[in-house]
Amino acid sequence: MSAGPARVAIVHDYFTQLGGAERVVAHLANAYPEASLRASVVDRRLLPGELVDRDVRPTVLQGLLRAGAPLASLGPLLPGAFGRMDLRGAEAIVTSTSAFAHHVRPPVGAIHVAYVHTPPRFLWHSETYFATQRTQASVLAPALAWLRRADRAAVRRIDVLVANSAWTARRLATIHGRAALVVHPPVDVDAFRPVRERNGRFLIVARLRPYKRLDVAIEAANKLRVPLDIIGSGPDLGRLRSLAGPTVRFHGRLSDAAVRGALARCAGLIVPGAEDFGLTMAEAQASGRPPIALAEGGACEIVEDGRTGFLVPESTADAFAAAMTRAVATDLSQAMLVAAARRFDSPRFADAIRTIVTAAIEGRQVVEWRPDSAEPGIAPAPVPGPW
Repeated sequence: MSAGPARVAIVHDYFTQLGGAERVVAHLANAYPEASLRASVVDRRLLPGELVDRDVRPTVLQGLLRAGAPLASLGPLLPGAFGRMDLRGAEAIVTSTSAFAHHVRPPVGAIHVAYVHTPPRFLWHSETYFATQRTQASVLAPALAWLRRADRAAVRRIDVLVANSAWTARRLATIHGRAALVVHPPVDVDAFRPVRERNGRFLIVARLRPYKRLDVAIEAANKLRVPLDIIGSGPDLGRLRSLAGPTVRFHGRLSDAAVRGALARCAGLIVPGAEDFGLTMAEAQASGRPPIALAEGGACEIVEDGRTGFLVPESTADAFAAAMTRAVATDLSQAMLVAAARRFDSPRFADAIRTIVTAAIEGRQVVEWRPDSAEPGIAPAPVPGPW
């Protein structure tokens, strides 16, 4: 290992959409400005702003994407593409993964730290992911079974697992029998500005996919006849449009500045599905506005009911309608909301990741990372276990 700064490679699943995971990669790149950046395929139009001038190298699959092959069709090829990725010269590989990036095979002597946004939903929660595509799920069943076996093998090879929430860590433990450190995703809190102006409209900022349960929020808005703005794109758009009443507006993908403006002025951010973490909830808090979220998943690590947002006991239209009514009648402290978001401020994330990577390179192990603690607990590396 070198005596100077570690040589780091950052590997992300794919840059074909711009969401919370891609923003995390931007923060990883800021933490390691000299790191090489890799992904299976790259659409440079969808890179976070911080990465537009960086060299982000794709795999040979880039040619297939350029030729018009849909990303979903490349799924069976992704484990092999990551496994063959040339990472020579790196001392540490940091993968950002909700699909197959963690299938990389680091060079001899290098360590692999995997930041897991979620175990792949299409593998481990297929019944929910393919809820509106039963025929497709049936056709894909043999391939999904093979990919699950490959995924188990890949996770066994990882040196340090880091989960984006305690919820994700528990799922990793259930699926793979491995413990994970918890480091919440970063929020650039100072990029958001609370204002006093209100537009009276509820807001959703999300990818339009069935597991997000946006139909529940639409039904709640229809019941209350209140305005609801939906920012985002995805394959569920047609179905959701068919459910929407006259008070619901679809805006597609908007600029970061437009999203920040909508967050700052909305009546509340609606999150009707269980999120692995739910970065937009913390961003709403940073904007001085309350998340109104299902009391499951990452929401329980972000929202204190009645103080920093509102937790909804079940994902039904009636339950969300009641919570939306409550939110309108309750004036939460903007200062308290912003303070809640500060727990996830980006410098804390960078410090945590750098500490974990350095400890792994030096043969030590971070045995606990508490976001409210000044220092992580460090112990000598244990004798390797069954993983």
